Amino acid sequence: MIGTRHRIEFYADKCVGCQICYKACFVDVIRWDIEVKKPVFKYVEDCEHCNYCEVSCKRGAIKVIPDFSSQSFRQSFDRYGKNRRND
Repeated sequence: MIGTRHRIEFYADKCVGCQICYKACFVDVIRWDIEVKKPVFKYVEDCEHCNYCEVSCKRGAIKVIPDFSSQSFRQSFDRYGKNRRND
């Protein structure tokens, strides 16, 4: 995604190393660090903000914070109103 400030907050003290967040991430943003037995958040700009990792974490160790001002979240509905008749 271009020009985003998406964030994923991770609270390592709450993490028990269950790997549920890692398995829940279908876009491979969350990787697993075998040595420390904790998730690593790579390529956060590719996060789809499905929040599945956040809701799957029973310990509340993850918080997904999308940048709603980013280009990927902006929409324009002007093109839908141009051919519309006022009845």
